[in-house]
Amino acid sequence: MSFRFGPYADRDARPLNDQLRRSPLDSASRLGPGRGATSTSQGHPRTIFRRALEHDNLVLAEVTAREIGRVTIAEALELTALVARKQPQRYGRFAARWLCLYLEEHEKATLEHVEVLVSNLRSLATPKDHASALTILRKAARQG
Repeated sequence: MSFRFGPYADRDARPLNDQLRRSPLDSASRLGPGRGATSTSQGHPRTIFRRALEHDNLVLAEVTAREIGRVTIAEALELTALVARKQPQRYGRFAARWLCLYLEEHEKATLEHVEVLVSNLRSLATPKDHASALTILRKAARQG
């Protein structure tokens, strides 16, 4: 005797091949993500988020960041940099949130370190200094 668990426990014990022979219109026979799965047809939300960042799609990046919940400090920095380029009027709040996240994760940060971060966060908002500031901030986010 075998015991079956999960959403299909009440199904008969026919082999999987027999179950797959059902009509494709029979919803009980469809295979797909399990109950409560978070994947979409485009993929996992974190993958969608990364693609949105790569393609400078701020709206999609923000929506998927909310869906993910807690993004990493590196992901938050990339979103902050995207906001600096796309919607500079909103950038200050994103930069402040990123700095708070950084301070939460780096308990030994000094005031001098924070000054360097703030300086580079300000530079991130200027088109000519954006790339160099982002490089420095990425390095700071990786270091502990």
